[in-house]
Amino acid sequence: MKKFYILLIALLAVNGARAQSCLPQGITFATQAQIDNFQTNYPNCTQIDGDVTISGTDITNLNGLSVLTSIGGRITINGNDALTSLTGLESLTSIGGRLEIYTNEALTSLTGLESLTSIGLSLIISGNYTLTSLTGLEGLTSIVGGHLTINGNDALTSLTGLDNVTSIGGLLDITGNAALTSLTGLEGLTSIVGGIQIYFTAALTSLTGLDNVTSVGHIEINYNDALTSLMGLGNVTSIGGTLNITHNTALTSLTGLEGVTSVGGHLFIEYNDALTSLTGLGGGDFHLGRPFYLWQRCPDQPDGIGQH
Repeated sequence: MKKFYILLIALLAVNGARAQSCLPQGITFATQAQIDNFQTNYPNCTQIDGDVTISGTDITNLNGLSVLTSIGGRITINGNDALTSLTGLESLTSIGGRLEIYTNEALTSLTGLESLTSIGLSLIISGNYTLTSLTGLEGLTSIVGGHLTINGNDALTSLTGLDNVTSIGGLLDITGNAALTSLTGLEGLTSIVGGIQIYFTAALTSLTGLDNVTSVGHIEINYNDALTSLMGLGNVTSIGGTLNITHNTALTSLTGLEGVTSVGGHLFIEYNDALTSLTGLGGGDFHLGRPFYLWQRCPDQPDGIGQH
């Protein structure tokens, strides 16, 4: 029996040595050599308690970080001109802070993040000019305390990869993704606490993909030149704050807002040049908490423009 307990203690000690937390002050990787030597320099380090920054012009892969299972702080991946994917982070399951991926000029996919299930704060994907897909984020189910920000990714054509995200604690912010034609990939979303902001997404034709969202803090849909309808918002019944739909030059209809019965803040519908009717806005009793501002083309006006 005594030998058994000695063996058990030895096994526990070995397992503890294999997996342990480290680096409460965080770490910055600025070269490929630092990544390659990580397991040698920090043996048995699988859970980094602090922040992690990966930023180096010669970094081509993250294979040296394959032992990492969690990061207690935020992880920032930026300015890596030669990095094409996130292969090497396959064991990473959780991030306590933000995940920031921005200005990585060669990054074409997020392959390598398949095991990631939770992010404590925001997910920010911005200025990755060759990123075509969000594939690799399929394991992610919630963004608890922050925003989902997808901005300025010029080659991104869809949001497929976010299919299993059901709730966002902050904003859904989609701005300046020039090739994004749809919001397909967001069908799992039911709750967006902070609100929806969609700006300067020139190829977006509809909001299909948001079809299962039922509650939202506010909605701002502005400067989307190809947007012709608001289809995709059909299950939204109440908006806690402002509803702002402005400068969408191809918008011909408000179809998609039939279910909205309550707007807690201001209502702005302005400078949508092709919009000639407010049909589609609200169904049944409609409650507006603040003043409204409408500016639309009116057929009965000599110049076709009227304010209401």
